[in-house]
Amino acid sequence: MLPTLVLAQPLRVGVYHNPPKLFIDDQGQPSGILWELLEAIASQEAWRLDPVDCRWQACLEALVDERLDLLPDVAWSQARSAQLAFHREPALHSWSQIYQRPGTALDAIPDLDGKRVAVLQGSIQQTYLENLGEGFGITLDLLAVDTYAAGFEATLAGQVEAVVANRHFGDWQARQLGLSATPIMFQPARLFYAAPAGRKASVLAAIDEHLIAWKPTQNTPYHEILERWSVRNDDQFRIPEWLWWSLGGLTAMLALALVGNMLLRRRVAERTTRLAASEQRLAAILDSVEAFIFIKTPDLRYTYVNRKVCELLNRSATSILGHRDEEFFDADTAARLRANDLRVIEGGEKVTDEETNLLPRGGKPHVFLSVKLPLYDARGEVVSLCGISTDITEYREIQESNRLLANFNPVTGLPNRQRFMDKLTQAILNTRHRHPFIALLLIDLDHFKLVNDLHSHEAGDRLLRHVAQRLGLIVDDTDTLAHLGDDEFALLIDNLAPPLESAAHRIEQLGERLLAAVQRNGGEEDTPTITASLGLTLFSRHDVEPGGAMQQADIALAQAKAAGGNTLRFFNDQMQVRVMERVRLERDLQRALQRDEFRLCYQLKVDTDERPVGVEALIRWQHPERGLIPPVEFIPLAEQSQLILAIGQWVVETACEVLSRWADDEAREQLSMAVNVSAVQFHDPGFVSQIKAVLAESGAPAERLMLEVTESVLMEEPESVRNTLAALRELGIRLALDDFGTGYSSLNYLKRLPLDELKIDRSFILGIPHDASDTAIVETTLTLATHLGLDVVAEGVENDAQFQWLKARGCRVFQGYRFGKPVELESLALAATSA
Repeated sequence: MLPTLVLAQPLRVGVYHNPPKLFIDDQGQPSGILWELLEAIASQEAWRLDPVDCRWQACLEALVDERLDLLPDVAWSQARSAQLAFHREPALHSWSQIYQRPGTALDAIPDLDGKRVAVLQGSIQQTYLENLGEGFGITLDLLAVDTYAAGFEATLAGQVEAVVANRHFGDWQARQLGLSATPIMFQPARLFYAAPAGRKASVLAAIDEHLIAWKPTQNTPYHEILERWSVRNDDQFRIPEWLWWSLGGLTAMLALALVGNMLLRRRVAERTTRLAASEQRLAAILDSVEAFIFIKTPDLRYTYVNRKVCELLNRSATSILGHRDEEFFDADTAARLRANDLRVIEGGEKVTDEETNLLPRGGKPHVFLSVKLPLYDARGEVVSLCGISTDITEYREIQESNRLLANFNPVTGLPNRQRFMDKLTQAILNTRHRHPFIALLLIDLDHFKLVNDLHSHEAGDRLLRHVAQRLGLIVDDTDTLAHLGDDEFALLIDNLAPPLESAAHRIEQLGERLLAAVQRNGGEEDTPTITASLGLTLFSRHDVEPGGAMQQADIALAQAKAAGGNTLRFFNDQMQVRVMERVRLERDLQRALQRDEFRLCYQLKVDTDERPVGVEALIRWQHPERGLIPPVEFIPLAEQSQLILAIGQWVVETACEVLSRWADDEAREQLSMAVNVSAVQFHDPGFVSQIKAVLAESGAPAERLMLEVTESVLMEEPESVRNTLAALRELGIRLALDDFGTGYSSLNYLKRLPLDELKIDRSFILGIPHDASDTAIVETTLTLATHLGLDVVAEGVENDAQFQWLKARGCRVFQGYRFGKPVELESLALAATSA
């Protein structure tokens, strides 16, 4: 427990709009990652916080004038350190990135020439871009805005081509507005809580103490807050190799050396009189960037170094110029540098390489991304080497940390659930092993929660590490031992030799040894004694999917738990039969289309005079052995396996063929055809084009086709859904919302969707006219539909009382057994004639 710092007055904390790090939410309350982190610290310190809503520039000015005590989300810079006070440990890391609106192609710094770019007023990004424009000799039209949000709005409205923002806000906002991130990245920044210069030193010291205590450990407020804001992986970004060119301002560095050099050479004739001033300006810029820039002669002596090189070697420029690397680095490092340099000088190559060098003053090796290119004279001969190096050690460490966090449990260091499932999938699909059997064991510690409650979470973590070590001593190196999370471990044993009984016996013996190892764990370093339960499943390769194998082991584990713990259980044979039955059903489903086993039945929809106005097409599966299988049994399986795409395509094609025939039949040419659309089918990128192709090929009238979707479909990716519905509407297709009232649609969103019809779910029709709740729901739906201009279909109408009650309240279309059951097309003709 850190000592608390008592403050007499509340801390006046500036809050400006920069989500997800800092902002005022819709309820007028401060929110965001950095606010919650400050609240966590304040709770520990018993501080009172007084949030002050202000724009960025106003917040910064208020902090300098001491009208604020603290301002989160401030990037450190040399200029700001003269006006403000900072703590030592960064709260977050970030960088600046340029985001562009659709139709804009910004891939490198020169592409910004003549472009209008929005930038936050008074930010270090504004200063950086102003200097960059001067150094490049390009025109940058900067629009200063008060907030990042205003910059994104200006970009979306077409007032500017691009906007500069920190990557936290930019990635969060760009996805919502349809903007795209460009490869132009610069200014890696460390973010702090800042105070007025010379003020609140004790507050900043307390913030440092908590950050230093919390950041290295997973189960702390710091990491809980990152996870809550879906930036648990704040530093767990995956960076493609090509993006390392941009990291830490590398784009600016490369452009300054490469493009800037080319521009200067092309314009040397027309800018002769301004050459001296340009060189001074370029030198100032090269000294301001966070890269090591240097020039060497053909004999590899330095003729130019910028400020960063001087800081790296801890020498003045005059003491470096004229000397070689052998005088500054150890022999191995100097030899590696020389080898790359000679490729440039002797071969005229442009060399890009990651160089791992031991710094002159010792310490751990640092990794530099170096770009070295030849400089030519008028005769085309190499006269110098120009180098740009960026220290990417911290990024490589973050990348390695990300890899570990993404694939390994932070407490035990064992593979986590994701990595274990990858291993399980590989084992099942691997056909090269000679032996067919695979064993999966799930190990769950009994009553582990009591260890945390009675001892401490530290004792619990210590126990988990000891269990992992004990289990690791028993399993072979070829086996995969994983820590799935909390107190659950898993073991995968591949390539077990037959017979099955012998393999099962060996696995059972291993399971007993694992349970004994867990129980022996107690008593070490004050670690409490504990037992475990173990579930085992043994299966043949390709007989079960990874999820099914985990389910089998989990069921066996539950049986071991139910038996009192400290025991093991094999997966139950009866449950095994049911799982395999599902596997066989999925295999049969894959062949059902080829064997023409699907049928469409049609159920009438009638008006108030019971005249047919349309039908709903309903799929049925006539299994050759199991008979008629209802959709409720095979549709979910088809959706999980993606077979629904092919099945749904068949349904639409078959329905449109019927519609096409009806178009030439005077008795049925006005009938509509309703087809249910699965969520998987609806969200398929090619869905709209497939429907368009079917209509064109069949010749079916699009205005007679009604596609029915459920509320759950509409609530997934709302903007994408609206675009898809609009595209279908443009084809002339009518759209219906099926099972209305059973989901969770937002009425505000519903009114903006291009829908034609609502179908009241049969579960509400069943209770009318006697059930007060059902009658109220149906009456409300009818009123709502009238105001929204939507038709209503009451499905599940089974008796005359329901029919008459619905007619009296304005319902105009009905469907249900009262008017006819779903029948095949031949029988439907008889039903339509009799009606």
